[in-house]
Amino acid sequence: MAYHVGRILQLDFSIEAVAVNTKNETADNGVLRYDLRMPTISVEDLSRTITDSDLLIVNPSFSNYSFGWKLPGFKISYVQNFATYTLLDCRYDHYVAVSEFVKSFLQSVYAIDAPVIPAFINVDQIPPASDWKSRPQFKVLPYRKGLVNLWDLSFDRLREILNERGCKLTFEEPLFSGRYMPQSELFEKIGRYRYLLMLSPAEGFPLVPLEAMGMGTVMIGYDGFGGRHYMQPGINCAVAPYAQIERVAEHLISLSVSPERGLAMSLRGRETAKRYTYDAFRQRWIEELSRIVVS
Repeated sequence: MAYHVGRILQLDFSIEAVAVNTKNETADNGVLRYDLRMPTISVEDLSRTITDSDLLIVNPSFSNYSFGWKLPGFKISYVQNFATYTLLDCRYDHYVAVSEFVKSFLQSVYAIDAPVIPAFINVDQIPPASDWKSRPQFKVLPYRKGLVNLWDLSFDRLREILNERGCKLTFEEPLFSGRYMPQSELFEKIGRYRYLLMLSPAEGFPLVPLEAMGMGTVMIGYDGFGGRHYMQPGINCAVAPYAQIERVAEHLISLSVSPERGLAMSLRGRETAKRYTYDAFRQRWIEELSRIVVS
């Protein structure tokens, strides 16, 4: 998302954007497509060349670099998570939260009052999905992401409960977030199933569940805390807080015998996903940057 803020600065404010590469990342990683190719510099180059007239956009995971303490320029942190750093760098000039949960976290822990600009999904790139009723009734697609040791413990306990209760549901081989897959292929895969199981314990704004909603696939699992921004349990999804795996099991069992409830959640999930567009994201950032940069 930081890339897209830089893209907005360049295309809408005519401020040249440069990407800072921290882990030998490339634009051609086979997952996402980037239409604006920015010049790339290292962290060392950033520290050597940044000036008071420059604007730095960072994710909170950059906190370990202590840029807020060391670097000149106007520094903005787009806080997209609360679990990717030990201690937030509190020396930035401005903070923006990705969700209401992250906003509350920043306020309660760091006394930082940040506006909220939710992330977006590529709604216009979501392919047509098969009719929900035509998808396998008793198969669930798990998506393995986040703290994988906790994910595995949750998954093992979930299967245990379902076996004890004689539930008919079966699980496909889990998708793994660490395995690169083109986004279009991920969408197509998720769109084959009625249910996507997400057991990621903590996320600032879970994107894959929202993309699944756009495919008409019902999200089941943990809300990841940040997912509470758009997840409405029993309405557009079937989720529980981490680590209430017993409640997740109850949701799965209930839906397995009440497919009409799942269909209703699928339809409402599609409507939810439609609200998180790039255009909405861009407009919110233009308004925010106009206040803090142009002025």
